[in-house]
Amino acid sequence: MSRSLLLALLLPVALAACSSDPAEAYCEAVEEHQEALTDVAAAEDAGALFEVLDTYDDLHARAPRDIADDWAAVIEPLRDLEDALEHAGVDPSTYSAEEPPAELSADDRAAIEAAARKVGSERTVTAMGAVEQHALDVCGTPLSR
Repeated sequence: MSRSLLLALLLPVALAACSSDPAEAYCEAVEEHQEALTDVAAAEDAGALFEVLDTYDDLHARAPRDIADDWAAVIEPLRDLEDALEHAGVDPSTYSAEEPPAELSADDRAAIEAAARKVGSERTVTAMGAVEQHALDVCGTPLSR
């Protein structure tokens, strides 16, 4: 078989493999994770959000470039808060900023409060809005129902 004939036969296969749509793969991931994200959105337990951080990580890893930075802006503050709570030995499901545990050190409380402010910051809230809107606009489905 000549080299040019072989290239002519393999080129369409190679192009199809290279042109897989990252947005399509991302949208499939959104749909796969939608039930878990819906459960967390409906949960009254403040600690439930930390249960979906691995899901957020997966969506971030699969996200098209135009939304990846927003995913990072959502995930990083949540990971920082999770780390601060874990370092302090505090259960996120029961922690109350108004009535923190008596044994909580001033440094740990300050770290938790600083991390919580980042989670509630305009940047994080805006980024979460962007990933939610992207799922609607590009995937035609919300992150959660």
